[in-house]
Amino acid sequence: MRAKITVTNDHGQSFEGEIDLAPAVRRGGVSRTRLASGPVTDAKIDFGLPRRAFLKQHAQGGGPRKFAVLLAHMTRGKVDVSVSRDAVARAWTRNKGVLGGDFQDRYATRSKEKGWTDSPGRGTFVLRADWRGALKQRG
Repeated sequence: MRAKITVTNDHGQSFEGEIDLAPAVRRGGVSRTRLASGPVTDAKIDFGLPRRAFLKQHAQGGGPRKFAVLLAHMTRGKVDVSVSRDAVARAWTRNKGVLGGDFQDRYATRSKEKGWTDSPGRGTFVLRADWRGALKQRG
């Protein structure tokens, strides 16, 4: 589950951020947070990076992962922002050196099956809240 947090300090400055929350596990009357190894979710993702640098840093693995990461950069990580198929295909072509090959519609289908993206209408894609699962793993 993702939560958005806003904190205000004594000087009236507000700070915002998002965090992944894990279910608490109770053992012996003590609540402990279950830690799971998984995708990079604690790192601050810099959407201000040029697209090529962003993709080189985060787009690892197969086409569905690369598609989700490309869509994340195009929407600056915001869910439910629609992007046309043509815009994705053009961006993919411009970054073919990093992404490899031509854009294929099956990448979007497989990414949707993983829960990273969705297609609310014909020829449009949106990012889902679980898109960070497409980020490369720490190794």
